[in-house]
Amino acid sequence: MPTVSFFLSTTGQPIDEHHPLWHRPLPDNRLPGTITPGAVDTEAVTYGSYFSAVSQFCAAAGWDRVLKAASRKLEQSVVEKDLARLSIFLEKHGAFYHPARLQVAVKDQTLSFVVNVAASSHGRRALPCEVKALERLNDQRPFGWFPKVYACASVELPMFLGDWFDGFHEFHLTRRPGSDEPAIVVWDGAADPCLLSEGQMMDLYREAAMILTACYDPITTCQIFPWHHAAGDFVVKIEEKRASVRLITVRDYAPMVGPTQEPADEGALLDALVLFFIHLTIRMRLDRLDGVGAVVWAPACSVDPVVDGFFQGLDLTARMSGFPAAFPEIFRRYFNHHATVDLLTMAHHITKTVFNNHTEERRVADRHLNDHIHGLCRTMAG
Repeated sequence: MPTVSFFLSTTGQPIDEHHPLWHRPLPDNRLPGTITPGAVDTEAVTYGSYFSAVSQFCAAAGWDRVLKAASRKLEQSVVEKDLARLSIFLEKHGAFYHPARLQVAVKDQTLSFVVNVAASSHGRRALPCEVKALERLNDQRPFGWFPKVYACASVELPMFLGDWFDGFHEFHLTRRPGSDEPAIVVWDGAADPCLLSEGQMMDLYREAAMILTACYDPITTCQIFPWHHAAGDFVVKIEEKRASVRLITVRDYAPMVGPTQEPADEGALLDALVLFFIHLTIRMRLDRLDGVGAVVWAPACSVDPVVDGFFQGLDLTARMSGFPAAFPEIFRRYFNHHATVDLLTMAHHITKTVFNNHTEERRVADRHLNDHIHGLCRTMAG
C-alpha cells in the first residue's frame, strides 16, 4: 500500500489535519498556489474534505483507478505492490474545478495525473458533460491535445482522473515591465516572470487556433465551446525556443446551430464556417490581464498566426471529413467574396449571441470589432 501525502502547491507546503486550513472552506479565486480563502461557493467544502475525497477516490477497490491509469500510461501491467508513494497537490482554485495534481511513484518512475474535483455547484453540473466531450474528442482526434479520461466517480464530490501535462503552464496577457507593451506571461512558478518571445507567442496562437479548428466538424457544426483564455483553458510549454500548446478542459462539444439543424447544402456549410472563423478570431484576442485583472485585447500581431492555425486545422478536419484537398482554399475565396460591412454585421451578431449583455468581454470585443474585421480581411486577402 503506497504512502499518501497532501500538499497545497509544492512539497514545501504540506497539509494535514493539524494545518490551520484543514477545516477552512476552499476558496474560489484565480490565483495559482494561493492559500488565502476568498469568496466561497454556497456548497463549499473544506480543504480536509477535499483531500480526503481525492485520497478515497484513488484508494478505492485496491487503488484500481490509479493502477489502470498507470498501466495505460506505461503500456504495461502495474499492480498494487508497484505503487510506492502518492502525493496529492491542490493546484488551483477555479470556478468549475479544484484540480489535484497526482504524483505517483511507480516502478522507479514518477507519473503525473490530474483529478479534476467538482467542488463548486457549477462544476458539479459541468463535469458529466466534460467527461463525455473529452472521451469523444480523444476517440475522434487521438493527437494528445487533451487529457485522457481514465476514471470518473463521485466520492463525496464528483471527480475524474485524467492526464497531467508535465512542463505545461497557464499563460496570460500582461504588460512588459516599465511599459504598456503587451506580452504573454507564463505562470511557471518562477520568481522572475517568464515572458514569451514574439516567435513563441506566434506559436501559441497558431497552435491554439489549429486545435480548435481541427476539432470543428463542418458537417455537424460540432465545436469546442465555451473556452476562455482568461480561465486558463490552454497551457503552454517552452522547449528549444518553441511553444507547444495543450487544451486542458473541454466543457462541451456540441453543434453550433442546434442538434437538428445541420447545414443543408454547401453554401450553408460555408456560412457556418465563416461564423466559426470570425468567432475564433475574436475570442482568441480576449484575455484578462495577468489572468485576474481587466479584460484585455491581444495585439494585432496575433491575427496572422490565428489565421495560419485556422487553415492548418481546417486542412486536417476537412480531410477527416472526406472533403477535397482544395477545401481550405475554397473557404478562403468564399470568405473574401463577402463585403467587409457584411462581415462586420456578422461579427456584431456573434458578440451579441455568445457574450452576455453588459459584460466586460462584450464591451471590449465590440470596441475593437471594426479594426479587427478590417485587419482580418487584409490578412485573408494577402
